[in-house]
Amino acid sequence: MVTLEELRSRIETYMRQKGLPYTVEPTGIYRISHGTTFVRLGVFQTKAGVNILKLMAPVALEITKITPELTRFLAEKNGELLFGKFSLYTKNKNIMYEHTLFGDTLSAETLYTSIVLIVGTADQFDEQVAKMAAGKRVKDLL
Repeated sequence: MVTLEELRSRIETYMRQKGLPYTVEPTGIYRISHGTTFVRLGVFQTKAGVNILKLMAPVALEITKITPELTRFLAEKNGELLFGKFSLYTKNKNIMYEHTLFGDTLSAETLYTSIVLIVGTADQFDEQVAKMAAGKRVKDLL
């Protein structure tokens, strides 16, 4: 098992190798820009000592309308998509597309592919979901 410091060092090395531009937020969360959106990557350790990476890309922000049609759409897409899931955060009024990875077995290719899949899927659905939820896309806020 690797320490969180070792894992963070490995992640930063992988992102540099793959040419991924990133910043580190004051909370320690990585922010990886990609086109008109971004992925946030958090590194955590469970109570059992398992290292986890959580990748999250915004799909709709500042949402104002949560309807049965929206929640059904998100649930059905979660059943269809092979990688990742939509998550509705009612407290923050956001819809994210996210996935978790095990940190101890992380490779550069897995990290890169995961980032590309998460941000690509978020970008694919952001317009439709933002419209359904009466929210904003990341590119609307730039």
